Amino acid sequence: MDPDFIVIGAGHNGLACAAYLARTGASVLVLERNRRVGGACHTEEVTLPGFKHNICSVVHTHIPSSPVYRDLELERHGVRYVYPEHPRGTIFPDHRSIVMYREPERMATELGKFSARDAKTYKELVADYGEFIESTIHPLMYSPPLPPSVQSAELEKSEEGNTLLQWQMSTPAQLLNELFDSDEVKVHFLTRVTVLGFAPDQFGLGWICLLRILTGEAPICVGGSQQLAEGLRRAVEAHGGKVRMGAAVKRIRLRGNRAVGVELADGQTVDATKAVITNIEPKKSFLHMVGEEHLPDSFVRRVRNYHARGRSLLVLHLALSEPPQYRAAAGNPPVNTTFSQEMFGGDMMEQVRAYQEIAMGRPPQKEMLQICMPTLHDPSQAPAGKHTAVVWQYAPYRLETGGPEGWGVLREDYAARVLGLWRSYAPNMTQDKILAMKIQDPTDTERNNDNLINGVDVVGDLSPDQLGYFRPFAGWSHYRSPVEGLYMCGGSCHPGGGVHAGAGHNAAGVIAGDFGLNKWWD
Repeated sequence: MDPDFIVIGAGHNGLACAAYLARTGASVLVLERNRRVGGACHTEEVTLPGFKHNICSVVHTHIPSSPVYRDLELERHGVRYVYPEHPRGTIFPDHRSIVMYREPERMATELGKFSARDAKTYKELVADYGEFIESTIHPLMYSPPLPPSVQSAELEKSEEGNTLLQWQMSTPAQLLNELFDSDEVKVHFLTRVTVLGFAPDQFGLGWICLLRILTGEAPICVGGSQQLAEGLRRAVEAHGGKVRMGAAVKRIRLRGNRAVGVELADGQTVDATKAVITNIEPKKSFLHMVGEEHLPDSFVRRVRNYHARGRSLLVLHLALSEPPQYRAAAGNPPVNTTFSQEMFGGDMMEQVRAYQEIAMGRPPQKEMLQICMPTLHDPSQAPAGKHTAVVWQYAPYRLETGGPEGWGVLREDYAARVLGLWRSYAPNMTQDKILAMKIQDPTDTERNNDNLINGVDVVGDLSPDQLGYFRPFAGWSHYRSPVEGLYMCGGSCHPGGGVHAGAGHNAAGVIAGDFGLNKWWD
């Protein structure tokens, strides 16, 4: 019997969309080409037995507080999160540091070590905008994006809203210069922006700064990121949905201008009585699986122009005999136990210039590091007494000399350089403490998950022309496509890449409305 809906791709958005639809009573089939579910929620023992490494996604900021977590009863399906007491810390070259606190007063005190005025500014931002972020911005992730005119009209009604409109037009670096005095405070908050892939010198992203200044949890999925995907799979199957792995979709089959099913790589065809839903990035979905000859020229042009040119990452997956001990901990002990530590050599404008050099294909020579230590907070991800770490250094996908293929020559030496930069902050991380290491250069990231074009880990650039109402394309942010019965639900849709399942949730709502299904989660 043919399913009502076929979902292409068992990444977390595809699984979330399928779980919502299955619980309406519709029959749902998820097709995944790999032998595992999860997409970027991928945990694997890539160094030594017993050491679980999160290959892409490590922290799931929004999931535990999301409607997805509640609606799909993910705890009942075995998904559990732990919250580090201190989500993040920034360590400066002189070994001073800023540690994040959940409580605004304690966070202000931490910033006050560098600037009393900056501490005061932070408290004012919390008072003026903290509730707005919590009650307005976060819920907007879990609904289709509003037209810019509607958003602007609402903001224009208040003084704070008009200020936000102006800040929205700024670059992150420009806004931080406007708000704060201390170079250290500026760098601390800039790292909160760039770690998500937002460019520090991009006009139209100033509002991201405010969002990142006022939020900062770091929930860790117990057992590794793969466990979220497994819980979502169980949520699909609990209501009669099916997840079929090792089933690569070659083509989306059309009848006239309507999607009626798929053809698999082995030649088998599967029909859908209602719709096909793609969790695959736009170029593969439309130019290859549909075929541009079946699409309007204007839409094909938008698909071709969808871009992923931002920074990528060189990633080191490490099995460790002990956790790092930072020199900065002598003056600020909690820095050793934050979930992640950021180390950025130089002041904010040096970091902006380094980001610009990455765009030209030049790997940074100074540290642009983020280190995450899941096992400090979830010991189940390593053997007793041992640890895993993931080290990220910002890097280009295409090298100025050699292009992407140049990483085959550079990777070993650059990995050694990155380890040396880290050791200058954590001198106990000598070679004998590193039991094993797996290098993942930007081309490996794309090979591991080809949704992450050019190694950009947020499924296409998070730039103003690809955010909100313009994601993935202007006029097509409602999860539908020009082909009847073909929908989009992946990280290329609003609210973008990252593990929050917002796109899967929102697409399910649109599809349920279009087909008159019982939208039980309302």
